[in-house]
Amino acid sequence: MQCYGPLSDMEAAVETAYRDGMETTAYAQCHVDAHAARAAADPERPRCHLLPAARWMNDPNGTIYHDGWYHVFFQHNPFGDNWGHMHWGHARSRDLVRWERLPIALAPDLAAGEEHCFSGCVAADADGSLRLLYTSVAFPGRRPFEQRAATPCDADLNTWQRLPGAVMAPHGRDARDPFVVRWGGRTLVLLGDGPCVLLYEAEDGRLDRIVPRGVLHEERSGMVAFCECPNLLPVGGEALLLHSPIRPRELAGVPAVDWILGSLDGDRLAPRRRGRLDQHDAFYASNTLVDAAGRHVVLGWVRGFTEGNGWSGCLAFPRLVEADPAAGIRQRPHPAVDLLRQDGPLYFAGELGDADLGEAGDAVDAELELHGPCSLRLAGTPLAWDGAYLAVGGASYPVPLAGGPLRLRVLVDRSVVEVFADDGRVVVTRVVHVANRDCRVHLSGTGRAVATVWRLA
Repeated sequence: MQCYGPLSDMEAAVETAYRDGMETTAYAQCHVDAHAARAAADPERPRCHLLPAARWMNDPNGTIYHDGWYHVFFQHNPFGDNWGHMHWGHARSRDLVRWERLPIALAPDLAAGEEHCFSGCVAADADGSLRLLYTSVAFPGRRPFEQRAATPCDADLNTWQRLPGAVMAPHGRDARDPFVVRWGGRTLVLLGDGPCVLLYEAEDGRLDRIVPRGVLHEERSGMVAFCECPNLLPVGGEALLLHSPIRPRELAGVPAVDWILGSLDGDRLAPRRRGRLDQHDAFYASNTLVDAAGRHVVLGWVRGFTEGNGWSGCLAFPRLVEADPAAGIRQRPHPAVDLLRQDGPLYFAGELGDADLGEAGDAVDAELELHGPCSLRLAGTPLAWDGAYLAVGGASYPVPLAGGPLRLRVLVDRSVVEVFADDGRVVVTRVVHVANRDCRVHLSGTGRAVATVWRLA
């Protein structure tokens, strides 16, 4: 369905139906398609990351590996490149990096007074069938948030049939973002509610029998007003809780996505250690899935793009999270990211002075080992290491090395920069806009360096 130029009779009928309060994903998809060419023309728009053809996206939802496909749904505003009118967009992949865009999967049920379909998950029920859980947000003043469910109408998970009513007992007016995880023979469901992560359980694994179990974790530092998008996954024999905090106004800009590592004792998390998944607030709203090899993969929304270009938002490259004795956890790009590398990398090894490695394009994957201070430019993005701080796009982040060289993995896709420093103990995701992007690779500094740089496509 296209809506370039005047509306066809069918499109006019869909528009009328939408305005009359009937749910339709077709009308929403029409608006996305109409702005695809404009979005694609933006030279700062990532080429290798997952994002819709146009318009706004945010949180990854319903991340699941099913029947040989990785499915990712996501918060999507088909009608603008800012937040609003939350639908669920949809894409799938065989390998986690090369994505096929699919039609919008879920639109607000306007006839029932639903304004937004907020975040949630897709999980297997006790009988193996899939169920989608999401937070239903009504028009203002009508009712509190509710957790609702839908079942797939087709094998490709393109269309969904809502089930009647709420599937979880209400708790607070704004509780949201259901997340299902199997843990120790139990089927647990997490919800964010204020500074708390609530715990529910699906009795007998049935997602139509979800009962409250109390508070899994509470933030008491005053630095968290709301725990959005809670996730729970096993790391190194412990429980790793992720949540995306809405900070008090005076703490705006503090790095987002907190992690808490500890043990799950009954219905309560006993924290042992904590930190921040990323050192910049451009990475937000994590979600997880289990890949074909049984590894737990973390996905997240990259935010901070300039509005007015017909699009905004993408997902970061998929990450693996591992236990680390020194830092608690460390992260690395999923091995599937290597599939985007093109043959014939640029290579440098030796004493640094001022090195020009050549042209590598506006999307690159670099592995570096730095034995001394160094400044570099990758796909136009400036980075620098002074022995204690790593500067990415003009902002500096401490990297406390225990000794030895600094090892970096740097992924640049036009304006999106993801840096994994010190073997992933420090991770920085940024949106860095560069005027007149220079696509040559430059290194300068003192000491020895080894660099391998691949073009991404």
